[in-house]
Amino acid sequence: MPTPSPASAPAPAPRLKAPASLAAGIMPGGRRIEASVVNISQGGAAEVEAESISVTQGGICAASAEDITVTMGGIGMAQADDIAVRMGGIGVARAEHVSVELGGVGLAIAKDVAVTQGFARMVVARDVNISQGGAGSVAAANVTFEKPSLALLVVARKVEGEVRTLLDWRGALVAGAVMGIAIGLLRRTKRD
Repeated sequence: MPTPSPASAPAPAPRLKAPASLAAGIMPGGRRIEASVVNISQGGAAEVEAESISVTQGGICAASAEDITVTMGGIGMAQADDIAVRMGGIGVARAEHVSVELGGVGLAIAKDVAVTQGFARMVVARDVNISQGGAGSVAAANVTFEKPSLALLVVARKVEGEVRTLLDWRGALVAGAVMGIAIGLLRRTKRD
């Protein structure tokens, strides 16, 4: 079997300084993209740093920008001034403003978070607005629920609106005490 010549061997992927706008599929192999504006459509990238990022039916592992928009796509970790998600998802979103519509976010850390017909697993923010959506746990100064919404645990100074919480602070305290007793009894019986 012939061995490939050095001329036919693939060259290593260089660190790429991207042009002002990128289309899908240009970034195979998960390279880092740095540009002022990055548009990804039906493609993906490992890491993107730009002033503005738009993802449509694509994905990014990590993104950092002033403005990030995701439509039917996803980002693993995003840091920006403004993050908007529509029919997509973000694992970790850290921003001044995060809005999620018909999508989801694992962890949102922001000044303002708005969830409309979507879900946020954990939210830490100053102001949170959830409309026909849900949240696993919310820690905020002010939380507003519009229309029927659901939350597992809400810790807030002020809560307004129509919400179904599975645990308020009293329920969480009782559940923690019961779990502590149960774990203590299990450990005790395990030693005997």
